[in-house]
Amino acid sequence: MKKVLGIALIAAVSAPSAFATSMEYFVGGGFGSHYSEMKVDGYKFDDRAGAFHIRGGAYINDVHRVMLTANFAGDAELGAISEGDYSLTTDLNQNEWLASYDYVHAINNQFSVFGGVSAGLIKNKLSLTEVYQGDTESISASETDFAVGAQVGVQYALTKELSIDGTYRNMGKSYNEDGIKVTGSEFAISLDYRF
Repeated sequence: MKKVLGIALIAAVSAPSAFATSMEYFVGGGFGSHYSEMKVDGYKFDDRAGAFHIRGGAYINDVHRVMLTANFAGDAELGAISEGDYSLTTDLNQNEWLASYDYVHAINNQFSVFGGVSAGLIKNKLSLTEVYQGDTESISASETDFAVGAQVGVQYALTKELSIDGTYRNMGKSYNEDGIKVTGSEFAISLDYRF
């Protein structure tokens, strides 16, 4: 029994160090084009806005990647009505805090393709600005909701430590209440540093 416990103890102590040697960590960031869409009672409003992100994570055995991403999109002007001295604009801002998993498949030493899933919190902030005869009124409301999505992309290794990703991510519905549905997707370019 002591022999079995000793072997189990040695295996338990040495397993994390063996696992850690097959892990590489990375940090990075980038920018993209964020697409926001809102459907209200059958009407569709959409627009694109610039976005930037920071991220970090780990590669496990070079084929599994896990990461955390903070993505900040600019205001997307979903709609604008203007008639005479009256105007109404609707802006949507989406910020995302995501946890992701990707399966990475190497094509050669420099190019890889990947696909995976993401889940996290998305903060939707909707702003309405009304201008009538020179008087301006603005209201805004925000709500943070849970969303899931998927991403695909390609990776190019510049060096052993530096790589560039081109990613398309679709996050599905981040708000779905009272006949209002909000979705978001993004094409992004990232530069990552492995250590």
